[in-house]
Parts: sequence; structure tokens; C-alpha cells
Amino acid sequence: MVCSDEARRWLEIISARGAGSARWVDLSRGAALDEILRMLESEVGRELLRRRLGRVVGAPDRAFADEQMRLLERGGYGLVSISDEAYPKLLREITDPPPLLFFEGDFTALSRPAICIVGSRRSSRRGLINAGNLARELSERGIHVISGLARGIDGAAHGGALAGAGGTSAVLGCGVDIVYPPEHGFLAEEIARSGCIVSEFPLGTRPLKYRFPQRNRIMSALSLGVVVVEADLDSGAMGTALWALEQNREVFAVPGPIDYPGSRGPHHLIRQGATLVEGAADILGALPAAVGIERGGTAPAGGVLDEPLTDDERVVLSTLDLEPKHIDELMQFCHIPPTVMLPLLLDLEMRGIIESCGAGTYALASPRKQS
Repeated sequence: MVCSDEARRWLEIISARGAGSARWVDLSRGAALDEILRMLESEVGRELLRRRLGRVVGAPDRAFADEQMRLLERGGYGLVSISDEAYPKLLREITDPPPLLFFEGDFTALSRPAICIVGSRRSSRRGLINAGNLARELSERGIHVISGLARGIDGAAHGGALAGAGGTSAVLGCGVDIVYPPEHGFLAEEIARSGCIVSEFPLGTRPLKYRFPQRNRIMSALSLGVVVVEADLDSGAMGTALWALEQNREVFAVPGPIDYPGSRGPHHLIRQGATLVEGAADILGALPAAVGIERGGTAPAGGVLDEPLTDDERVVLSTLDLEPKHIDELMQFCHIPPTVMLPLLLDLEMRGIIESCGAGTYALASPRKQS
């Protein structure tokens, strides 16, 4: 079934222009959906609603509701309303929950213990690796990762989480039938297989700038906490952290170089009391024990070790940083001859622990290559 009878009723209610979704949700707590619809169908009823809502409202647009139903069926999407039992409990508890959630994938994923990871769209390579590794470590311990499918940190977080059992879900600032940014089409397909793509916006809604701050409250609400990896002070990621504080969620921040603009947001949050994050253990230790997740140490950066490391491999990995290093520099620091270093690097690269960055340089593997 694409949606319940309650969801269909909600489609008709929100189609009545004039009042925002939050007002309809507040009204629904004291009136049945059928009663609201009956009032919307007559001028007298709409006048009564105007007095209750403080807004002039129009009649339901059943053509809109019918078209949404056709799009849902044609695309294989789902629709859950706040009146449905499947609606996520954490999201239902906030002051302005969306009355409808359009989705693709496994909707039950939104009720798993989750952490939201957000950050800059114009992130550094270091930030991408940090976000991906952190998401992978959380996912390997059964934590679901929530993000927004945006360029930069969001994409890295989704990619890292796909490598673990916890999986990942994306909250969109447009309809779930629109992939934005377009280059994340393949990533969106992978997310729908392991988790859920969800939006409060009807199908066909375009990704306009003002809609993204609105969707950020959903990302934080679905999560036990929000991690900011890289962000300017006035960014959407910082807005998500503010939503988390308002919703009584944990706030975490990954520190960065003091001369990098993207460090300003996380450093500000840390000064305000956010938990400083160096690895997944810092996050897991702050979560309620009732969550029931594995709280062991973090996985090794740069890949999953499926066989023991040699002494030379340990030396090389202890020398490598998140920034590329030239093979000549590695040989000098590690005191390993070229006849040993070259096959060693090749083996580590084949195992997904490091990656070649071109021109004879190497670094710890990015999250996507690890998976």
C-alpha cells in the first residue's frame, strides 16, 4: 500500500492553502481529521477554522491530492502521516513535526538509533575523510547515520555509513523523486537500499534554497545527536546544531586546523559545551545505555584490517596522514628501501587501507574506497 487512509486525509488537509503544516498538526491534536475536512468543505466551517488558526484557509485541492497519489503509485514511493503508528517517535515529539513524510526505501530505518552528521558543502579532503571514517565506525557499531545528501560532508557521511550494518538515510529539501545534487544519483540509490530517503515536501517539489533550513530540523529530530565536522559560523550545519539544542539532542563537533575557515563552526560549538569528537567512541560514550550499541574502540583509520599488519606496514601507517605524502618522504621517514616500499604500498592500496593520490603520493583511503 502506498499510504494509509489517514495519510490521504492529510494530503487533502495540507492542500488547503492559508495555514502552515504546524498549525494543522496542532489543530489535529484536538479534532479528528474527518472533522477538519468537513469544516474545510464549507464556508461556515472555513470561517470557524479561521478563528481557530488565525488564518484564512481555502477549500481542499483534491486535484493536488489525486496527482500526488498517482505520482506515489507510479514511482513506488510511500507516504506516512503523523496519525500513523509507523511515524518516528522522536520526530513526533518535537514542537513542529511534519504531518506527512514522503519516502523511498525502508521507512523503519528512521526509527533506528541514529546520529546526524553534517558539515560544509565546500569541505576539505581532511573533512571528507573524517566524516566518512566517523560514519563508517558508527555504522559498524549498529548506529544509523542521518544526513542531507548534499555535496561535501553529507555525501562523505552517507558513503562511509554504507560500509557498515547500521546503514544511512537522507532527508531532502525537495521531493523524494528529485535527486539533488544530480551527481548523487548513484549514492541516492544505494541509500534507498540500506535505509530511507525521506522528505516532508510533496513529490515534484523543487530544491529551493529556503527549504533546506526547514528540513534541517527533521535531520536533528530523527537523531540522538548531531555531529558537525566542518562548517562556517552562519552555515546550514550550524543551524542543524541549533535545532538539536532546541530539541534536547546531543551536539558533537570535530575540531580542525585553527587557520582553516571550516573549523570556526565546530570550534565555536566546542567552546559552547559541545562534545569534542576524535572518533566514534566519543559519540557512543555520550549516548544513553538503553540504545544498546557496541561501545568498543574505534576501527583503524583508513580501512578494515582483514589480516595482521607487518612491522613495516605499521611504520608506514603511523607515518601517513590524512594529507598525501610522497613515496620519497615515506622512505626517508620509515627507513624502508624502495624494493620493499613499493610492493608494501601496493598491497595496502589493494586492501583498501591507503590510496594513491597521484604523482607518487599516498594517503589514508577515503570512505568510498574503503567500502
